[in-house]
Amino acid sequence: MNREDIIFPGETIKELLEENNLTQDDLARKLRVNLKTVNEMINGKGVITNETAFKLGTIFDLPASFWNNLEFNYRKKLKDLEDEEKINQEYELIKDIYNEIANRNWVPKTKNKKEKVDNIKRYLRIPDFESIEDEYAKIACRKSEIKNFSKVNLILWVQYALREANKIETKNFDKDNINNSIEKVKKLTLYEDQPKAREELKEWCAQNGIVLVYNKQLKNTAIQGIAKWITPEKALIALSDRRKRVDTFWFTFMHELGHLLYGRKKEFYIETEDITISQDEEEIANDYAIRKLVNKRKYNELLKNIIISQEMKKDILEFANSNSIAPDIVVGLLEHDLQKYDLKVFNSLTRKLEF
Repeated sequence: MNREDIIFPGETIKELLEENNLTQDDLARKLRVNLKTVNEMINGKGVITNETAFKLGTIFDLPASFWNNLEFNYRKKLKDLEDEEKINQEYELIKDIYNEIANRNWVPKTKNKKEKVDNIKRYLRIPDFESIEDEYAKIACRKSEIKNFSKVNLILWVQYALREANKIETKNFDKDNINNSIEKVKKLTLYEDQPKAREELKEWCAQNGIVLVYNKQLKNTAIQGIAKWITPEKALIALSDRRKRVDTFWFTFMHELGHLLYGRKKEFYIETEDITISQDEEEIANDYAIRKLVNKRKYNELLKNIIISQEMKKDILEFANSNSIAPDIVVGLLEHDLQKYDLKVFNSLTRKLEF
C-alpha cells in the first residue's frame, strides 16, 4: 500500500460540494468553523469529529455513521501504512543478522518481517529501535569507526551475555582469593586441551564471584570482551572468539579481570577494536594483564633486545618456558608492542581458538 492510494474523507467532501454547487466558504459557514478548518479537512490534515460528522450528515443528507466510518478507515489505513513503513525501516537494521541469531536459538526462526522485528525487540527488552541509542550510550562513550559497525548487533551480543549471567549462580566476589590463585589461571594457558582449560576457567571464576560467558562474536561489532558488575558481589566477563586466537582470548580475559579488580563498579567495560571507556583505565587493565601473564621487567628486556628472525623463535620459547606461559601468549604481546613490524614469522607458535 502506498500513501497515494489512501483516499481521505476530504475527497468525498470535495465531490459533494461540487455536486451541490457549494464552496468551501459555504461549508465553513454551515459548520460554523473558519475556512482554514474546512480546507484542512478537505486536504486530509484535519480530523472529522463526531460533532462535525453529525453536521455533515445533515448538510449532505448522509448519516453521521457514514462520515465516522470514512474517518476511522482513513486513520486506520494511515496507521497501518506508518506501521508498515516503520517495520521496513527496522527490518533493514536486523535483516543481515536475524538468521544467525535464530540459528543460535536466541530468537525463533521465521520468514515474516514483522515477526523478526518483534522477536528482536522482545529479546532486547526494548519497545522500539530508538531505544538502541539509549542502550548503546550505556556501554560505549563514543561512536565506533569500524566499517559497517552495527549498534544493534553489539547490543544483541551484550544482551546474550547479560541473560546468561542472570542464569548462573556464583559465590561472592573474592578479590583476595583471585589474586592468591591467579597462577592457576596462568597454568591453564599451557593446556593442549583448550576447551577443558576454558571449562576449568569458568569454574574458577564462579568460585570467585564471576560469571564467565563465551559467545562467538557477531559480524560488524569487532567485539573482544566485556566486564560488568551484575550485583555488588557478582560480576560478569564475556569473551568472544575475535581473531580466533588462543592468545587473544587469554589476554582479553586477564584484561577484563583487571577492570573488575581495579576499575569502577558502576562502569561497563567493553573492548572492540576501537571502543574503549577510559584510556587510563585501559592502561591499568593492560598493565595488570601483562604483569600476571609474564615477568614485566624481563619482558621489557626481551622487547629491547628483540631481532625479528626465525632464530627469535628460540628466545620466545625460552622466555615462555621461564614464565610458565604458553608461547603464543608471548607472541601476542609482541604483536601488540611491535605493531610496526611484521611478525608473521612467529605464526607457527599461535593456536586457533574455537568455541
